[in-house]
Amino acid sequence: MPASDALPFFGDVCAALSHELKNVLAVINEQGGLLEDLACLAGRGMPLDPERLAAVAGCLQKQVCRGDAILTSLSAFAHTADAAPRPLPLAQAAGLAVSLLQRRAAMRQVGLSLAPSPAEPVVVPAAPFPLVQLLSRCLERAMDAPDAGKAVSVAVAAGPDGPEARVSGMAGEAALAGDDPLLALAAALGARLRPVPGGLALAWPGGAPR
Repeated sequence: MPASDALPFFGDVCAALSHELKNVLAVINEQGGLLEDLACLAGRGMPLDPERLAAVAGCLQKQVCRGDAILTSLSAFAHTADAAPRPLPLAQAAGLAVSLLQRRAAMRQVGLSLAPSPAEPVVVPAAPFPLVQLLSRCLERAMDAPDAGKAVSVAVAAGPDGPEARVSGMAGEAALAGDDPLLALAAALGARLRPVPGGLALAWPGGAPR
């Protein structure tokens, strides 16, 4: 993946998350309008329905939680581009990639998840931003060609040959041409990317989990 893809990737992620936040605000605004209508009716002597008020409150709380989750992901993603970023465990990077791509997954009607990770953090010798970029691009590749179950996942493991992240849920075996930009990005991070039945596998040979 050429270095020139980094800025478009950053823009794509920010655009998707800002769109999600606008959806959150739209729902909150709608519920605020409903509360205003109820207040007007109450001012005219109509009794308030406690169940209806509780439903509005529940909806607002749900949207606040949703907005908080989006902003948490956006903040974590932004910090991967810090001048001196902290090392990002592989499972944490994969989880962030999964959270950043939820809207795209929903648009494709594909389930997207992170499989349970090892108890001990698995760290690879890669900067956080390109690592999240690589994992995201691999997940996008899988979502573009999902299997019949339409459920894509990524699993992290401390394999015998080094740390590994495996994307599954693809139809058949992924094809990787010699000039595939994913191969270039993986190589730049010291990783080996290979197709496996039903997905892609990223491995850092000799990388010591810690």
